[in-house]
Amino acid sequence: MPNEADEELSLEEQARLDGVRLAARTLEHHLTNHLTLTVGYAELIAEDPELPERLREMARQVLESAQAAVESVRRMRQVDSLSLIDQGIPGGPLIELNPGPRRDW
Repeated sequence: MPNEADEELSLEEQARLDGVRLAARTLEHHLTNHLTLTVGYAELIAEDPELPERLREMARQVLESAQAAVESVRRMRQVDSLSLIDQGIPGGPLIELNPGPRRDW
């Protein structure tokens, strides 16, 4: 559902942003499913008193990293605008995602 900021975009920009939003939602869903398993097992291992402290510390690091990845994926839902950035790399320009206020689609 478009918001006020969307109304100011050209039709081409709106279509591109809608495509990015759809891709972000799909990617968020798939990655979050995979990361949920990682977070769950890391929590179990990090709290298992029968394991050596070294392994539990490694599990805490995995847990922290997986939780940060979940948050990064969730931030993709905040994309409010985008711009193409030509960095002179093979494959063409990259899309820079510009976050706006959090909203549900």
